[in-house]
Amino acid sequence: MSDPTVIDCPSTCTVTVVHELSLPPLQLTAEEGAAIASAILAVWAVAWAFRMLIQTVKTSDGNQPNED
Repeated sequence: MSDPTVIDCPSTCTVTVVHELSLPPLQLTAEEGAAIASAILAVWAVAWAFRMLIQTVKTSDGNQPNED
């Protein structure tokens, strides 16, 4: 972070200018990063489960013998 630039006015005001580059993804705490990572992992796991279910339904041929 850069040092602030202070400008003193001849009257009773003081102006402080701070130049800062702020990228929110780079300012995450470890807990916030873990929460985002676990949410992404959960979505991936649900998508994988749906994919396996669809693949199972597609590969079943429907010619199962009756258990009479």
